[in-house]
Amino acid sequence: MDEKEREAAWWLGEAPGWGAVKLRQLTGLWGMPARVREIVGPAGQGTRNRRVSVLYEELLASAERSELKERIAITEGDMERLVQHGKREELCRDRQRRWQEAGVRFVTVWDAAYPRRLLPLYDRPFALYVRGRLPQEDRPTAAVIGARACSGYGSSQGQRFAMELAAAGVQIVSGLAEGVDSEGHWGALKTGLPGATYAVFGCGVDRCYPREHEKLAGRILENGGGLLSEFPPGTAPCARNFPIRNRIISGLSDCILVMEARKRSGSLITVDQALEQGKEVFALPGRVGDRLSEGCHQLIQNGAALLTDSGEVLEFLSSGRFAHSSSRASEEDAGEASGSSDRLMGQVYPFLDYQGRTVRELAELTGLTPAQVHAELLPHLIGGRILEKAKGCYVRNPG
Repeated sequence: MDEKEREAAWWLGEAPGWGAVKLRQLTGLWGMPARVREIVGPAGQGTRNRRVSVLYEELLASAERSELKERIAITEGDMERLVQHGKREELCRDRQRRWQEAGVRFVTVWDAAYPRRLLPLYDRPFALYVRGRLPQEDRPTAAVIGARACSGYGSSQGQRFAMELAAAGVQIVSGLAEGVDSEGHWGALKTGLPGATYAVFGCGVDRCYPREHEKLAGRILENGGGLLSEFPPGTAPCARNFPIRNRIISGLSDCILVMEARKRSGSLITVDQALEQGKEVFALPGRVGDRLSEGCHQLIQNGAALLTDSGEVLEFLSSGRFAHSSSRASEEDAGEASGSSDRLMGQVYPFLDYQGRTVRELAELTGLTPAQVHAELLPHLIGGRILEKAKGCYVRNPG
């Protein structure tokens, strides 16, 4: 994307009231952002009401010619706001320069860096504003979410699962919120592995919400992770933004881990979006009668996977059954992702043969726990050094 297109995309992304679906429909009918800007024209051109009416009629005609199979979400009021937004073109251009100089990357759906996991979404973000890095495409990713007002149990389990998964090379995604979200980030950071965790904001990436988590956000960046949002810099943390951003958390993830959730919990919004996206959901059981676990128990009753050990998640990720199909990482990348698993290197691999061994057999042979066996197997699977011959049965790659 050249500079002209990027400036037009930034301008279009800041158009008030234009969400992901509307922007997808608009660019699908009228073309790249620079072309849209050309069609809309200068804000002062012609009588405003007449111009808006003509543009909207042209849009509907474009939809009819293209035989669009979905309902047009764009209204005449949206078109009026876009025409008025034309007055802000120079302001948007200045904001773009200022934020890019401050280290904010602008990644549109047309850029190669745009996350492949988000591309299939009906309401995929038009663009992402990023500080730091985006999750690596060829590493498995899990979301760790749950109650803001979590218990000590939810807090400790959120950290434990995130830390064990991150130690095995799994990227942890969450929302930087109070409670389970932040514990998941901290657990991943405890491994010290680069790019262990990423946070999706419900506001601009120039604002940390809650403010008390500025240190956590800084640690994520120092660790080689990233902070990202579909909302332009300067966007306040409005309550309505957080359910919208949750689809990005689930969209970036290969599976969702719910630590604690009440029956009426914001975490369940993320779960609903994850299920719509075809993602696997794991729910942590709690005590009977504990209101903080009622949501998790309901999820388990409705078919969510019971979460008791990180090995269960690693087995799912290593099976390749998740919705996102990414290419394998190189052995060099896999070695970097395995990080602290290096201390286990040599304990499991020598016991693998070309006939096949199960995780239980490997655990008995090595004295490791099933979770530790999975933690060592996963980088080998990603790197292609071992293969899953059958469900839960692993062999050395003869190639």
